[in-house]
Amino acid sequence: MPQDSTQASPYEHEHGPVVVRGRDFKAYRIGGAIVAVLLAIALAVQIYEMFDDDARTIPEYRWSANDHTPDLGGVQASKVISARTKLQDERWRTGPSPDGDAPDYAFGNDIVLNSSPIDEPSAFLTEAWSNPDGDILPLANPSERIVGISSLPYPNAELFERPFARDWRLGIADFSTHLGALAILGFSFLLALILAIRGRVPIVEGRSRRSVKRFGLIERANHWMTATSFIMLALTGSAIAFGGSLYGGPLDDEWLGPVGWLATWGHMMFFPPFALGLIVMAVAWMRRNLPSKLDIEWLRRGGGFFTDSLDHPSSRKFNAGQKLIFWSAILGGAIMVVSGVLLMFPFYFLDLEGMSWTMLTHAVVGVLLIAIFIGHVYIGTVGMQGAIDAMWSGNVDRNWAKEHHDLWLADLEAKGREGAR
Repeated sequence: MPQDSTQASPYEHEHGPVVVRGRDFKAYRIGGAIVAVLLAIALAVQIYEMFDDDARTIPEYRWSANDHTPDLGGVQASKVISARTKLQDERWRTGPSPDGDAPDYAFGNDIVLNSSPIDEPSAFLTEAWSNPDGDILPLANPSERIVGISSLPYPNAELFERPFARDWRLGIADFSTHLGALAILGFSFLLALILAIRGRVPIVEGRSRRSVKRFGLIERANHWMTATSFIMLALTGSAIAFGGSLYGGPLDDEWLGPVGWLATWGHMMFFPPFALGLIVMAVAWMRRNLPSKLDIEWLRRGGGFFTDSLDHPSSRKFNAGQKLIFWSAILGGAIMVVSGVLLMFPFYFLDLEGMSWTMLTHAVVGVLLIAIFIGHVYIGTVGMQGAIDAMWSGNVDRNWAKEHHDLWLADLEAKGREGAR
């Protein structure tokens, strides 16, 4: 195996000796090392934050009711209770649509709720929660939409806390956030480390100056449409779910609102082309991506990515790695599309608990897909020489095809159709 980019390869082909740049794509390895160090630092910070105690939810404000003119922190109690009840009630009765008819209440519009800071915020029960005054108690009527039982010793705790909502918050604020950060940063770190240590996967025999048609115009256009849509969905979705955490530092508070508004509409705007792209991919490529015995050997040998030998595991048009990416896109994308449609029509198909689980599923699958597609982008660009040509021009070098998809190339040559797909 050649170790130096200046050494000539022992392999010969019709154009003479080939110079192999195998393990010594030095610029790529140096870049990979730099990125790996930066990602290692970011990963360490994330792991520290997982066990840091400063992210607990601690009540800092109390509510009180009175019949005086509200200050800047006060709102009409009837409007608060009305909005909350309409959101919790059956959709066919009151909505949550703004034009739904609100139920009648036993108090007038002159009662207001005022907020005031708690002098000594605590993670434990506060006096504002455990000892509400007499004016608040009439407002704390139990809801018919409560799921679960609260054991906390203050009146109507289950109404304000919603035991299931604790599970939802844990899933959204902790599980999906930390899982996403670990998956995305961790996987990116491993890829950068592989690039630094192994280097770029080369075309061992060098470019042959002969090309083979791999993907047609429609396939490539659909691929780029789906990929672009997914990138925009990932950016807008992360802004919706984690906008304050991700953009709170770079952006002023006055910009977070417009960013959230644009992200909300943009997320729905990029959903249709993403869904359409998945359907076209499934129709065009599903048959070629069915599992086969060749995939077991390909996986056992790591796809030949860790050696510069010509002895690569055999595969047809799609190898086992590409099949894993394909099924991740199809199955994961289907989950994202279905859950996204359910979230676009809140409480139309699902109740409160169903909506909570749908949102949690949407968030978890989304961050996992981002991590998976980072690997796909890596292999298709800096990770492997010649791979980007397949989706850029549609043509790949013959030596690249022979090394990575030998059975597919042999089938084309046997039929005398090197330019066929």
